[in-house]
Amino acid sequence: MEQTLIGANALKEAFPQMPVGDDFQNLFETSAGETDRFAVLVIRIDNFDKTLKHLGETITSAVIVRLARIIEGLSKTRTMKWGRLDRERFACFCPDMDEDAAVQLAQEIQRRLALTGEETVSIGVAVSPFWPFEKMSILDNAQKALDHAAFFGSNAVTPFDAVSLNISADKLYQYGDIDGAVEEFKRALAIDPQNVNIHNSLGVCYGVQGKFDLAIDAFETAIGFNPEDMMATFNLGLAYLKHGDREKALALFLEAHDLNGDNPEVAYQIAECYREKDQIDTALEYLKEAARNTRKGAHIFQALGECYLEKEIFQEAAKAYEKAIREHPTNAKSLSDLSHIYGTLNENLEIAIVLSRESTKIDPDNGFYQYRLGKLYLQTKDYEDALKHLKIAAELGEDCIDLMREIENRESVNK
Repeated sequence: MEQTLIGANALKEAFPQMPVGDDFQNLFETSAGETDRFAVLVIRIDNFDKTLKHLGETITSAVIVRLARIIEGLSKTRTMKWGRLDRERFACFCPDMDEDAAVQLAQEIQRRLALTGEETVSIGVAVSPFWPFEKMSILDNAQKALDHAAFFGSNAVTPFDAVSLNISADKLYQYGDIDGAVEEFKRALAIDPQNVNIHNSLGVCYGVQGKFDLAIDAFETAIGFNPEDMMATFNLGLAYLKHGDREKALALFLEAHDLNGDNPEVAYQIAECYREKDQIDTALEYLKEAARNTRKGAHIFQALGECYLEKEIFQEAAKAYEKAIREHPTNAKSLSDLSHIYGTLNENLEIAIVLSRESTKIDPDNGFYQYRLGKLYLQTKDYEDALKHLKIAAELGEDCIDLMREIENRESVNK
């Protein structure tokens, strides 16, 4: 393993007994097993890949060795064991050291490195005891604290806390490990039980898992700690919506809107609720507001287009669908609806056919899209293609008899 790491040979020559990778993990576990009170520092060279690219392997190796010498020098004046975790990280095990002393040690490492060059390091700190964590998890906690440090830029020192776990949980969520994220959020709440953001994030995870009762509890807890939190209020509305209580959901969306009227997703959800109640005019007002407050959001522009189309405000509907398609060019419904609008306005008919044809390619089993395409071909007097797609639409359950007879009658007259 050592031979694959930058600076491995130089480090081995300078520090032949230095543990690397799994050997340091074993050292940590052995040392942690012998004492309950200790600190762990995980030290990362900032912008390692950039340094390697611009300075090359030889100079980067020298930086690594320089950092190792600094850590070794500090270990002469305090009880400390250290080693290399991977290509850009070192770690220190410091028995009988509390968090304040560990932070001071981290800052001293940074200070000494600054005296010898322009490179910097960021350092995560974790200590034992730290309820409710077992001491064997402290090295992992220090690594999570180091990930937390990245949010502060280069040359940061960050002790492990609930925010470190929140960041770790967010990463698990992004990777699709929802169960792991839930457990990490729970651990974060054990440290900081009144953290509104963590309760809200936990509720989101429960919602993804389909555990809406637990999601509702989490969001209500967050709101209990901060009634002005818009996201928790909005998410509570989403949970009730998924739970089937649309009236409760709408009331919460309106409350979230009162807390922050500029959030386009809040306005969109309010509009969707009003559309369900067939209150199209009210829905349209909220959708126009949502569209004003965002440049992105194909679903918002599609919904806006649908409302305009239902109200037969065709020019505005076309504008909304055009925006939706720019963001989501493979949405069959938007493509078909816009083609229908162009046909109704009797403009851009060639483009309308292209859009309509694309909608049938994306969703070939949708008879309504085939029907619309057939009508457009009929409108442009392409009777052969019109009949072809109307027949497909009929096979898919659409009522095309009158249009097909009209085409057949035209063809018989032409003969």
